[in-house]
Amino acid sequence: MKLADLNAVKNASIAISNVIKEEQIVILESTVPPGTSEHFILPILRKKGVKTIYYAHCPERAIPGKTLHEMVNNDRIIGGLNKESVEKVKNLYASFVKGNIFLTDTKTAEFVKLMENTFRDINIALANEFSLLAEEAGINIWEAINLANKHPRVNILKPGPGVGGHCIAIDPLFLAEKSNKARIVTLAREINSGMPVHVVKLVHEMIKDVKNPTITLLGLAYKGNVDDIRESPTFKIKRIAENQGLSVKLYDPFVHRYPGNSSTIEEATKDSDCLILITDHDIFKEIDPKKLPMRHKNLIDTRNILDYDLWKKSGYHIKILGDGTS
Repeated sequence: MKLADLNAVKNASIAISNVIKEEQIVILESTVPPGTSEHFILPILRKKGVKTIYYAHCPERAIPGKTLHEMVNNDRIIGGLNKESVEKVKNLYASFVKGNIFLTDTKTAEFVKLMENTFRDINIALANEFSLLAEEAGINIWEAINLANKHPRVNILKPGPGVGGHCIAIDPLFLAEKSNKARIVTLAREINSGMPVHVVKLVHEMIKDVKNPTITLLGLAYKGNVDDIRESPTFKIKRIAENQGLSVKLYDPFVHRYPGNSSTIEEATKDSDCLILITDHDIFKEIDPKKLPMRHKNLIDTRNILDYDLWKKSGYHIKILGDGTS
């Protein structure tokens, strides 16, 4: 079980405790396990003898590439230590937040943030499990999800090669670290963490007759059109593949100065035996398969974003994650 690493929060709290004065405001936006403010942060802040602190936990709600916009326009939660803290922090946030502001206590605010990311993780896990079942049943999960979502109260998410980012892949475990009741939470993490293993299994099925195979992973970022590589499933796929004897090349035009990231897609695909699309960058849709110097023309798309007629005309053998008909 992974445990929350509170070192950064601890160091920040210690630094603040050395300069804090009476009746100053302290706000935590970082995601933490429930009870962290009360039992971990506040005792540190009070070590120097300060009696009155206006403290609140206001969980961040922002995504890479839209951080400033979402800081201003999203609804926000203020979890205050007491009524006075809530009012002072509310007045501060109201000076720049255009969204609604909702008030609660610190522990509830901490719990709500974890609920939000866990909700997303569980729903992604459901989509991923559907994709695995569809492959076994000989069904195209992408068509099935599209049809199921015609129901007015159904909204199934898209499956993929795993969950990345600094929130969804980590935060649900904060709920489970001190409880044995987080069964769905931990199962969802298990399903999503297992998707890279499944992707490598698909690779082996595709290149089982190739000697000394080389594969190319398209995308280092954990999501499309950003350069954020934190907890990206690409790295787990790479590690698993290499541990199983495959040579791995990488290419992501959004990520710069990463060791092993090829400078061009031609460099990344030269003498490669299988191309695996991991990240749904829009630019990958513009790839001309005829220009790729592949040794064997095999393609696995874990995001279902490419023009498959174009790739088939170029001679590619194609497998789509969750498509049991391909």
